[in-house]
Amino acid sequence: MIQESERADVEEEETDNDEERISYLKSFISRMMNASMKEKSRAEVDISVTPEEIRIISNYAAASFASLNTLMRVDESCLPIHVVGDLHGHFNDLRNIFTKHGAPGLSHYVFLGDYVDRGRQGVETVMLLMAYHCLYPEHVFLCRGNHEDYNTTMTYGFYDECHLKYEKKGFLVWLHIINAFNHLPFAALIFGRVLCMHGGISPHIKTLDDIDSIQRPTFIPSFGLACDLVWSDPETTTNVGWSLSARGISFSFDDVTIEKFCQDNGVDLIVRAHQISSEMVTGGHRWHANGRMVTIFSAANYLGMGNDTCVLRIDEQKTVQFSLLRPVKKSRKH
Repeated sequence: MIQESERADVEEEETDNDEERISYLKSFISRMMNASMKEKSRAEVDISVTPEEIRIISNYAAASFASLNTLMRVDESCLPIHVVGDLHGHFNDLRNIFTKHGAPGLSHYVFLGDYVDRGRQGVETVMLLMAYHCLYPEHVFLCRGNHEDYNTTMTYGFYDECHLKYEKKGFLVWLHIINAFNHLPFAALIFGRVLCMHGGISPHIKTLDDIDSIQRPTFIPSFGLACDLVWSDPETTTNVGWSLSARGISFSFDDVTIEKFCQDNGVDLIVRAHQISSEMVTGGHRWHANGRMVTIFSAANYLGMGNDTCVLRIDEQKTVQFSLLRPVKKSRKH
């Protein structure tokens, strides 16, 4: 039997450890948010993250993610809340979003995944998000995207980014982050009526509770519910129902399928990311199915497209608004 004195010692040690963790995270976040831009760069921040910081914060994050349901329930008390789409290593876009809408702790956020790959500062982007989540888990909700995966990051740049920045330690750095990714929840439900995920809906969902059946930690499988939540897409063609996706993985679905899914599951709106098209360049978003689904994208000037950053805001009256940040354009030479 544990004596009262022993229990008090354990509680004091846990308190000390928690205070140390909070201090560590706050110091890390401050350094990341206050770093200046690189010389002669309009997009990159002059900052680096050490392998030890990555190990510590990734382990904190994995433990925190594991404590959450696969479908995170976000209470109405979190309104107003901001929903953010693909970031793809656009670290300064993330900082600009926090500057404009308020830092976590003051403001609430749901992020829809694709934090890494293709952009040059994926490590910095995902580390800041994980640190903020660990410090304010009731303010920052992180969903998994199709790029938060072992196989995808091997192909689209994040694996190479880790090796380029950390050389011999690059593989271990990458593994620490992949381990955290494998614990990420897949979706969020805001006040029971707004469903958020990276990709889209799935024919494997009979009720929203099915999402909680996904066991974590896990890699992203090549088929099934976990695959669809990060890979599926709405289809512009009508009356096709479910069809195999042109991506070669998961499904596409039409407007009728979206509306039926919402009716069957008591959902007013589905917010997802995963796509950027020419019609989204101005405005950063696109509606589907008579306003039942919206796609948002939050990495400005993605692959040189000149597109806006879009953040969806749901206010206390449950009204949806879009907040845009225009990409910085180079001045013309005369």
